[in-house]
Amino acid sequence: MEPASDKDLHTIKAVTEAAGLAATRGEWNRVEHYLQLREHLLSQEALSPEHRTYVLTVDRTIAEQITVAQAGLASLLDEAAKTRQRLQGLRRWNGAFSSDSGTIERHI
Repeated sequence: MEPASDKDLHTIKAVTEAAGLAATRGEWNRVEHYLQLREHLLSQEALSPEHRTYVLTVDRTIAEQITVAQAGLASLLDEAAKTRQRLQGLRRWNGAFSSDSGTIERHI
């Protein structure tokens, strides 16, 4: 399913659905774009209570997906830091200096 074009997103509900779909796909730039578009639409019209409930439900889902993505990124950054520390330890063990280019060479 292709993302909707901006001209197809003329209702707050459609823009909210597009933002939710983009969040599911991890397309965070699109999520931001759709939410800005929705903000513009919200400035021009009022929501019924049922539409407001729907929008809030989708927004909560998007917020949960953001939290999961942030946790995943934090885990990846932690692993990258641990790997970097291991590589620095290997360089020291191998007699390399901290100003190395980042490659590991074995001098015999």
